[in-house]
Amino acid sequence: MNKLNLDHTLVMYSARMKLRIKEWIRRYAWAEVFSTLFTFLCGWASSYITKNSVTIAYAGTIGATAGFYGFILSRDIYKSYLKQEPETSRLKVLLVAKCLRNMGIEFGLAELLDFFITRPFCLLYGPVILKNYFWGILAGKTIADIIFFTLSILMFEVRKKHFHWF
Repeated sequence: MNKLNLDHTLVMYSARMKLRIKEWIRRYAWAEVFSTLFTFLCGWASSYITKNSVTIAYAGTIGATAGFYGFILSRDIYKSYLKQEPETSRLKVLLVAKCLRNMGIEFGLAELLDFFITRPFCLLYGPVILKNYFWGILAGKTIADIIFFTLSILMFEVRKKHFHWF
């Protein structure tokens, strides 16, 4: 391959990667805002009920999950609904089923790891290591998010390529 072809290939790859990154940001940014808000709210609320660190870590994890998936599912159903033909109850059921299937493919593996291992561990030990609740939760959440989104983005790309049909 000559230098001109290689340069063209690198430019095209770079352009495609920029588009993918923009797509990932559009897909996940607002869901992450809701996830962060719910993480802090649930962790803070549970800290008034109990002083048990494990319970607080799981409350933050449940909050993160509810905020993130609540936003993603609502938005995906809404976008799919806008693309549909005239309404029938059968189409509504298929639309929700397709959104749930897509979410299962995209997030299933990442969420299992995140919910049961990564996020509780990071939310439990972040405040312990940093000796500050706010910064510890934020650092733990960030580390858990990096692991979660690496797996989720990989599966999102697989889903787009192989499961675009219903």
